[in-house]
Formats: sequence, C-alpha cells, structure tokens
Amino acid sequence: MDVKTCSAKGGKSQPGICSGPSNVQCCKLGSGKPKPVNTMLTNLADILRRAGLRVIEQPGWKTRGHGKMASVKSILIHHTAGPSKGEYPSLGVVRDGRKDLPGPLAQLGLGRSGTWYVIAAGRCYHAGKTINDSIFGNSNSIGIEAEGTGTPPDNTGHRYWPPVQ
Repeated sequence: MDVKTCSAKGGKSQPGICSGPSNVQCCKLGSGKPKPVNTMLTNLADILRRAGLRVIEQPGWKTRGHGKMASVKSILIHHTAGPSKGEYPSLGVVRDGRKDLPGPLAQLGLGRSGTWYVIAAGRCYHAGKTINDSIFGNSNSIGIEAEGTGTPPDNTGHRYWPPVQ
C-alpha cells in the first residue's frame, strides 16, 4: 500500500519494495520486531492438510534443506519450466537440484492435479536475486515450485495452467 495509507493504518512503510494501494506487503503493521523462526518448518504438511489440500510428503523432508529458516516473511511462487506431461515430473530437480545449483530448490511443489509435494523443511535455494533478502531471500521465504512449462510471450499464461493450480 502507499505511504499515506500505511501511515493512516499505524504502519511503517517499507520503501523500495513496491508501490500502489493493493500492495499490503509494503506496510509493516504491528509493534516490535517479528520473532525469528530459526527452525525447520516441520509443520508444513500439517498446515496444508488442515486447509483441506492433498499432500504427499517426500521421504526425509523434515531434515532436508540448507540450514534452518531465519523467519517466514514471504512466499515465492515459480513455475518449473519442466516437461509438458505428468503430474509433477520436476520433483527430482526441485528436491535434488541441478549441476549449477544444489537442491532443495523449494520447500513445496504443486502438481498439475493440485496435489502438494512437501519437499523440505529448511532453507531452499529458490529466491535468486531479490530486492530485499531480509523479506524475500531464501532464509525468509517459503518457496513453491508449481509444475508448468512456462508461457509463450504472446499469452497471458492462464491457458497453460490447470484450473486447480
């Protein structure tokens, strides 16, 4: 949200992150500093199930990651740019990584049927370069890799995503 609206709600604007009235992530409401999580996110599967979602837990996910999460301040969602067929053919890459980037690459995977794959509880390498690592970086964000091929430049993208995603 913009600086004026944020101030009117008693918040502190987070300059340089985003602008516009619908961007609530730009306004820090509440008092004090958020308590750090500094742990593995071993409750991810339970949270998804409580939301009524289908969940498949990958063996070893509760101890998988590149260390503990510092906090959870954001969620980053990417598409896999993987194969055009199959439920979640990118699972191996998201879990195990690539030659140039070790896995896990995200805590969660989203299959074409809407099934959630719980891959890791710790920090994952999904964020890349961000405008603010203390909010959007790997240590402070949950990564979701949704199975999808990507979109051609002449399309809005909706045609290539299953409705359940």
